[in-house]
Amino acid sequence: MRKVLTTIGTLASAVLLAVGLTTSAHAATGPLYITQSGQTIRYMDPAPRKCITTDPTKGEVTFYNQTSAHAMIFDGPTCGNMVRTLHRGERATGYPGWAVGFFE
Repeated sequence: MRKVLTTIGTLASAVLLAVGLTTSAHAATGPLYITQSGQTIRYMDPAPRKCITTDPTKGEVTFYNQTSAHAMIFDGPTCGNMVRTLHRGERATGYPGWAVGFFE
């Protein structure tokens, strides 16, 4: 009986540790710049798991990542199909309506 209780206690502890130690997404620190139609918007410390969209009716869009995290570029406004990852200091130009997010 003691062995069964010890086993159950060990399993319960393992489950609690696994659930309690899961990490949430960390916010990127620093600026992300998005330029479209000659206008640049700065997103300071962009929130994790947020899809930042661009205007599909305007011209090409340029993303410039100066954050501490990798930015993911998507070919649509829903952040569904990733086309590239931007490391700190990298730029990428895409089509109108593309989006960027931080999902790591």
